[in-house]
Amino acid sequence: MSLSLPLFFSQSIFADLTIGPVPSDAPAGLSGVFSKHVDVLGLHVFAKSNVSDSRVLHCAHVLAQWIDNNEDGIPDDPVSHQELVDRYASMVMWWNESQAEDEYDQIPDSTWDNYGFQDLFGNEVNLNYPNNSQFDPTLEETLHIVTHEGYARVYPSVWGEYQNTDISDAMDTNISNGWYHYNDSTCDYSCKLTEYVYWSITSILGAQDYPWRAKEIADEWELYSSALVQKHDPPIWSIVTNPVWNLATVLPDGSYEPSLPCPADLNGNGSVSVSDILIVLDAWGATNNPADIDGSGTVDVGDILAIVEGWGDCP
Repeated sequence: MSLSLPLFFSQSIFADLTIGPVPSDAPAGLSGVFSKHVDVLGLHVFAKSNVSDSRVLHCAHVLAQWIDNNEDGIPDDPVSHQELVDRYASMVMWWNESQAEDEYDQIPDSTWDNYGFQDLFGNEVNLNYPNNSQFDPTLEETLHIVTHEGYARVYPSVWGEYQNTDISDAMDTNISNGWYHYNDSTCDYSCKLTEYVYWSITSILGAQDYPWRAKEIADEWELYSSALVQKHDPPIWSIVTNPVWNLATVLPDGSYEPSLPCPADLNGNGSVSVSDILIVLDAWGATNNPADIDGSGTVDVGDILAIVEGWGDCP
């Protein structure tokens, strides 16, 4: 069934982050490697059985907070979010690098090439940041997938990860001024831009602003606080803090608790009505779809019942 209805980007999305099995429609090779899966606002976290549930869910919650920072159940930037959904953007969690290297080739090149992936090793996840004075790489890796697979692709003139974009001009100036000196020979220009965006956003949000962290990262990044970024790198400050981009304004803490006042209002018009039923019917049988209101994994009769239950004006 296809009614060719337009996609409404303001729609609420079922946001109960729970661990389940790998979906049957996951890209080739993933089901043979991973045993755990979390749907994160239409994105994905895949994990090995030896990565604890607490670490998997922490990754999912931080990722959700980058996408829905005000925790209203609606992605803050609908355009980049749709790109992430279309790319089947996924965090992949092996326990450590050695395990990943052993199993990497079990996933075909076609999967790596055609979808958006970012790894995060289970043994990297730091559930006690910043209390134990150690950084949590979850903040970095989940942000990478949002900016690299989302923003860079849909807003190329500003966020594109190549020369002569707004962020590349800012980075080149920053490097010439001596504040950013990434010297990993395996990291090309695009890679350096991904890292630069991460450093800038997390510094502005306070993730790096601790004495122990400032010393730890000084050989690569010196603008560890919001004040330092604003003073020494005004171009990136202006980009990151511009509300037009709908970027996070609060640093994720791994405790995503969305408020979903009207999840059945799929078209975001403030009421639940026939138009929302039509959206469900148009997506009937689909998986990983925002019309899956009840979070069952498939758009089906349960979603029609959810609309009936929520019928009328939203509170």
